[in-house]
Amino acid sequence: MEQLFTEAPERSSDAATRPLDRSARAAITALAQALDVFDPAAARRAALRAHLVDRIAVAAGALVQDRVDAITGSLLAEIGILLTHVRPVGTVDIVPDPSSAVLASNMLKSLPGLGSCANAVRHQHERWDGSGGPHALRGPEIPLSARLLALAATLVGHPASGSAPNWTARRRRVDELLGSALDPDLGAAAALELESGDPLIAELNLSEVLNSLDRFVPIERNSPVEALGSIGAAVRAADNMTDVLSVIADQAKKALSATSISIGRLDHDEQTLDILVTSGSGSERFPVAESLQEGDRPGLGRLLGGQGFVRSIDETRADDPGTISLHRRGLRSEAAWPIIIGDSIWGVAWATSSADASMLDHDDLATLRLVSTHVAAAVVQAERIAEFEELALRDPLTGIGNRRVLDQHLTQIFDRAPIDRQDVALIMCDVDGLKAVNDANGHAAGDDLLIHAAQSLTAAARALTGSTVCRIGGDEFCVILDGGGTLSAEPVAAGAQKLFGDSGPGRSLSYGVALATTNIATPGALLRAADEAQYEEKRRRKGTSRLGDLPSIAARRRSRRGD
Repeated sequence: MEQLFTEAPERSSDAATRPLDRSARAAITALAQALDVFDPAAARRAALRAHLVDRIAVAAGALVQDRVDAITGSLLAEIGILLTHVRPVGTVDIVPDPSSAVLASNMLKSLPGLGSCANAVRHQHERWDGSGGPHALRGPEIPLSARLLALAATLVGHPASGSAPNWTARRRRVDELLGSALDPDLGAAAALELESGDPLIAELNLSEVLNSLDRFVPIERNSPVEALGSIGAAVRAADNMTDVLSVIADQAKKALSATSISIGRLDHDEQTLDILVTSGSGSERFPVAESLQEGDRPGLGRLLGGQGFVRSIDETRADDPGTISLHRRGLRSEAAWPIIIGDSIWGVAWATSSADASMLDHDDLATLRLVSTHVAAAVVQAERIAEFEELALRDPLTGIGNRRVLDQHLTQIFDRAPIDRQDVALIMCDVDGLKAVNDANGHAAGDDLLIHAAQSLTAAARALTGSTVCRIGGDEFCVILDGGGTLSAEPVAAGAQKLFGDSGPGRSLSYGVALATTNIATPGALLRAADEAQYEEKRRRKGTSRLGDLPSIAARRRSRRGD
């Protein structure tokens, strides 16, 4: 991957100090990863802003402190989303919200080492002509870091999900705002940089951007305590197992001054260790099929029994299988400790040092034991989050998807080009007479009706791989057929109607079908078309339909009453 940040020669006054301390670095990582969990689109914008702001800062000759404040401020500019739970709406220019910026800056200011970053976030919506907020600062009164942030944010904008920024349009927008909202001198520096430097990119990995901050952290002797603190911050912020294991492996390698750290999961049935992630030069980051047995790694059986070990060619007998294995792999020493969750051994953390590196000892084994504890906590947290997400997406009564699932699937469908979604169909249906059943026989009988309706819809749609069944509230259900909807929607709806009718006397569903034709531009329009189809069918069944109310081809519908 291309270099994310610009390497610029530091001035003599800047070279003596690196302005981002380790605790601030850990806090930025934790907050940025938490933002990525809550709003991936905001984290994507943050990574792009940070890349651009660094290029512009170097081109403008900014001091290292201003440069770092602008980069970190760019990463955390939208951290107020976590506090307000309000995501920006729109894809072009969003109305600035100085109050959210102030709220975010107050939180950042309370964290060690983030005061300067908080200042950039607070003033990001000030305007060069003094008409911005929150303090109506004008021109050079606005902190340079905030002016850099504002320029980079304007360049990035709010691209649609999955789309690259329209760099031509965004640069035109910057030109329009120079001298009014944006610093004209910074704009000139940015123009020169973007015309002569590397091309603008569309996508950045947030983790790699965060790792690039290490250039601004003072170089110190590796400290296990600090590394474990960084691991803890990453674990608390992470929801993705792969990402958090990568962070743990990287930090553990630093803490131990090891050549490599591997984290693997034990297969107790096969008595093997499957390597999930490795940190170390020359090592494959995510081995596709590295499965180790006792013959490959002597001591694996001991780990399966819950005991760790450390060994080296300096202190172990030459005929020991472990020593022979070290020589064969060109290593001086290695240490391993089991990762224990509850009463079970989940996996192993394994450290090695090369023949020309320092030897791992029992102190390192104690550190590795703490690393294993962090891995166990990360695994438990990731599994808990996955369970919560599953619960959040499931209707508690019927076990099928809820309204949130419907909205997510429709959003993904309508992110595609119209021609690629025209074979999508939406079936809207409800249970006839649910209120009467509740009034006559109680809510338990009504719940039984809803459960059978969900089962009937699921069974009817099961044969289609792109089908999703949801209960969206009360007696209302939706079925999304993502592919094959043109031919399959009516048979699926009719099949569900028959299955439900066969499940009990007097049971029936009313339904309407809508196709996502090219003239239906939004999820809401598709939902309205299906709802209108269902409503019209109810009117038709009551004999109240008028000629002008008959359905169109784009919203074909039918309702059949079961036996």
